Amino acid sequence: MPPIALKSFHIKNYKGIIDTKVENIPSGTQWIFLTGENGIGKTSILQAFVEYTNTFMSTKDSYLHFLHHKDEIYITPPRRLKEYLIDRYEYEPLIYSMIGYGSSRLRVSDKMPIQLKDVFGFSNKNHSLFSNDVLLINIEERLKDWYLNYKKGFQKLEELFKCLLPNLDKIIVEFDEIIKASTVKYFEKDVENSIYDGVTFEELAAGYKNIIAIVGDMVYRFSLKQDVEDYKDLEGIILIDEFELHLHPKYQKLFVEKLTELFPKIQFIVSTHSPIPLLGAPANSVIINVTRTEEEGIQAKLLDIDFSVLTPNTILSSPIFGFQDLIPDSKSNDKMIRTEDTYKEVLFHDQLDKQIDEFLTDDRKQELLDLLKEK
Repeated sequence: MPPIALKSFHIKNYKGIIDTKVENIPSGTQWIFLTGENGIGKTSILQAFVEYTNTFMSTKDSYLHFLHHKDEIYITPPRRLKEYLIDRYEYEPLIYSMIGYGSSRLRVSDKMPIQLKDVFGFSNKNHSLFSNDVLLINIEERLKDWYLNYKKGFQKLEELFKCLLPNLDKIIVEFDEIIKASTVKYFEKDVENSIYDGVTFEELAAGYKNIIAIVGDMVYRFSLKQDVEDYKDLEGIILIDEFELHLHPKYQKLFVEKLTELFPKIQFIVSTHSPIPLLGAPANSVIINVTRTEEEGIQAKLLDIDFSVLTPNTILSSPIFGFQDLIPDSKSNDKMIRTEDTYKEVLFHDQLDKQIDEFLTDDRKQELLDLLKEK
């Protein structure tokens, strides 16, 4: 169960949000998925969360409600902070325990983190949610340092990435005598465990870069304030906009599973347009659907849908996504829609139909018709 977790929120007069609230998010919820069409306001809700925790956004009567180490924390406008927050709770851990990531997260800095503070706004860990120009922290700088000076730390980071990326075999730091600089190389393996030549971060596929960049940035930032031996002990809340970007469907599901396993004390609040991440979500997960009208503005609603028993098609056509037209436009009128649950079943039935056609010669068809007539 995440020690720091969002329990409810009420947001008023923020961007396209006039007045919306969600209450009674179940205790122990590790994953919150925001769904809704493009331009509806999912990103605005994520931005509102970090605006509150970073700058005490002073929207009248709005609040965020967190569960923090068994204490209830309400983040309210400044006029109520002293009465409800500062005198009763240690607020600083919450500020440093929420990180937000926008839809652009393939670019990392080539500088050391200490150099980023003034140049790229390193001190504001949520800029990525507001700008596509923000660079994430380059975890490779820590890999290079630890490869030489802290082997145990290097191995810990290497194992973390190998767990997140099953095709990753090893990470090696090479020193180039010509340019007098170290380079991190990633070695991937195929399905037969043959190892490819090592490649740099920029040469990796976008999906791999996405995972390494976001998890590397997250681990570095949390580790600045949380001195833990095991990454599983890191605590906090991670916000990710458009979670499924750059990920193959297999990795959309797997990434959720691995983040759940590797960071059990972190709550993930993500927006998504895909049903696949939901297939990897643990039982303690919820869906918040986001809609928008001119009269009511952006609205968020906690859905009471048990998606653990639904297939992707059913999830798509449910209120989670509201996608009704599931029949491909390319289907011709003389073909039947296949309703099997898996493609393996489709192939099996095709093979069965083929064997039946081969068995039923014209003579056998006539014999069968004659038997049916007699009955």
